[in-house]
Amino acid sequence: MKKPEIYLKEYCQKLSDDQVKFLAARLNQRLGGDMAEAIDFLSNVRELDKWLDGAADSNEFYDMIDLVTASVSREYDKRASLVGA
Repeated sequence: MKKPEIYLKEYCQKLSDDQVKFLAARLNQRLGGDMAEAIDFLSNVRELDKWLDGAADSNEFYDMIDLVTASVSREYDKRASLVGA
């Protein structure tokens, strides 16, 4: 797999607007069940699932989720700024 940051950026760019909104809401708000829904959504992508499965412990897993959250948030903000332009 490419560097995670690069792969996540490319992955987020391929998502539809609705998918980006879904992930951004789930990963940023983290209300009851949101993390489970977001992780379930991400696990449908083989490379992401394999990458997340490689976490040695929960701290590393949540660091990986934080990387995903940052990528999704950047993509969401980018698309929101294009709509507002």
